[in-house]
Amino acid sequence: MKLIFDGRKCTGCKICELACSAKHQGVFNPGKSHIKIINSDTSTVREKQLKACTLCLSCVTGCPIEAIVSNGKWLEVDSEICTGCGQCVDACPEGVIYLSNDGKAVVPDFCEGNPSCVEWCPHQALSKEEDAA
Repeated sequence: MKLIFDGRKCTGCKICELACSAKHQGVFNPGKSHIKIINSDTSTVREKQLKACTLCLSCVTGCPIEAIVSNGKWLEVDSEICTGCGQCVDACPEGVIYLSNDGKAVVPDFCEGNPSCVEWCPHQALSKEEDAA
């Protein structure tokens, strides 16, 4: 699965970030979101950019104990063996993995195929693309 972002439709409201953190962590906190909307303003242009998991698997290969796996559509972490070393956080080029309050890795799972960010975006700036597998 892949998230598709249309920056022309995005207003920068960040409701998608709030929906993500509410779904996964039970709080409305953009810092706990698996996606990030970056607003860039220049003197002539206002641009928005999406930072989200691309399934590059850098976190999977970066985990020294193989606690993170990909099922081909999203990531999963085995919290029983995760030590909270943070190497997956450092390895993520998009900056969307973090450690929970209990020190375990929290990885993007695209809401297991039904992303809340897509559902809650009031301007349809986000959509999902299924992999052809």
